Amino acid sequence: MPSAEKLLMEKKIGEVINARLIQAPSSTCVRDAVLLMQKTESAYLILADGKKPVGIFTESDLTQKILGREVDWNAPVREFMTKEPVALRLDDTVGRAIDRMAELSFAHIPLVDERQRLVGSLSVRTLIRFLAEFYPAEIYNLPPDIHQVHDTAEGG
Repeated sequence: MPSAEKLLMEKKIGEVINARLIQAPSSTCVRDAVLLMQKTESAYLILADGKKPVGIFTESDLTQKILGREVDWNAPVREFMTKEPVALRLDDTVGRAIDRMAELSFAHIPLVDERQRLVGSLSVRTLIRFLAEFYPAEIYNLPPDIHQVHDTAEGG
């Protein structure tokens, strides 16, 4: 069995991704964007015009930019999305994806082809599943760390 480091440096994102991609045009209104996220039980929505990803709208955008404010729910979601999202390619390695997503604190990242056209998305959940398959006993039997302290608050 190859080492974890070797596996992460060799395995391509295209070999581990989930085929699920939640997307809409950037002209979609906020109400419809939120309804689509609810319907698909998704924490993100990639906004693409044509096949080019122009933004990403996440639960964080919703809670930090919209909820509790007087916002026109018919306004285009592009007014609230994170613009020009960082993207990865299917031929990037899983190790690179883990590094970039950790560095940028992203839970979802668009995937593009060599012509920068949207072809998919990658989530932290997919990466965790991949790592859990490689180290199932270690991941599933890991005891909680009672001294662990997070830099930011999680959850509700």
